[in-house]
Amino acid sequence: MSVRIEVLSGLGDKGPAAIVVETQGKRLLLDAGGALHPGDAITWANNLDVDAVLISHDHIDHIGGVAQLPDDVPLYCTPLVAKALPKHRQWQPLPERGSLEVEGITVTTGQAGHSLGGVWLHLAVAEGIFYSGDACFESRLFPFDTPPPARIALLDASYGAYDQSQQGCIQAISEHLTQPLVFPVPATGRALEMALWLAEEAKARGLTLAIDAVIRANLAALLALPVTLRRPGTETAIASVLARSDDANAALMLVSDRDDVPAQWPDYRLLHTGYLTPERCTQLAAGDVLWQRWNVHLRASHLRALADQLGATHVMPLFTHLTDQPLNEWRKLLGKHLCTTPHFSTGVRSTTFSSLGSFACPQ
Repeated sequence: MSVRIEVLSGLGDKGPAAIVVETQGKRLLLDAGGALHPGDAITWANNLDVDAVLISHDHIDHIGGVAQLPDDVPLYCTPLVAKALPKHRQWQPLPERGSLEVEGITVTTGQAGHSLGGVWLHLAVAEGIFYSGDACFESRLFPFDTPPPARIALLDASYGAYDQSQQGCIQAISEHLTQPLVFPVPATGRALEMALWLAEEAKARGLTLAIDAVIRANLAALLALPVTLRRPGTETAIASVLARSDDANAALMLVSDRDDVPAQWPDYRLLHTGYLTPERCTQLAAGDVLWQRWNVHLRASHLRALADQLGATHVMPLFTHLTDQPLNEWRKLLGKHLCTTPHFSTGVRSTTFSSLGSFACPQ
């Protein structure tokens, strides 16, 4: 029995996630990412034939391409992630933490530390295939569950060789709190933990804070989950934020990242904390917006630690730029784990890193 993994999108660049695992006569699609930039075409789904789809979380670059797939393909996701599916799209539940059979393949899930309802995926084939989706060890709210061993690891490497701690990020952001700020954020991701931090900072500094209603609703949804699906000791802080009243003219605004046009906020500076689209990069270069990362992905030392923890012999860093010069950095970081050459003595075959890659693993 053999396993073939084809990365349709997400290898060699920051792009939509779409990976096909073919084994036991079945083809499973891991994530169905949509375009990161308005107007970009989604081509990975063209003439795609799969038996089932597994969605790790609800951010657009992982779920936004579902509409490109036939409606009759079975789709699995957690109930909270299902809220982001196209209207009337049928789905079957993935556990937030547990196992199930999908097309005869045992799929195990666990908390990925990145977003509300988000999970990592482990397939019990080829001595284990682990797909992190987007993942983080440092979330204040979302736990990261230890996964089973896996020989092959498809890991969120969005940050490349970057390795600043979350505490360093928070300190850098706090230095901007002397001015009126708007924080546009993904409403099911970092928004929730940033809400807790900003509430504490606003109280300590005597500042006013307003939090988007969508973000509040997601905090309430998190609070309603079983306690084991949150970091310990966070209930009081979440409840305190939900009990806060908002000020329409607050000095600090936490909003959904759809409201991120500087002209909408003439009396504020926008401070972005994540991925910058080309338009946002132009705004940053012109001094129209601010940027400071808030960690929501695996940073370099955590990427290596996860590869070691899994016991992986082959690791593909996903969702990051991979060109000749950075490959030397990747070799230093992942060493023997890194998939960079077309052939491996174990029989694994891979393209060199590019916009499309695949490899096959005899079991």
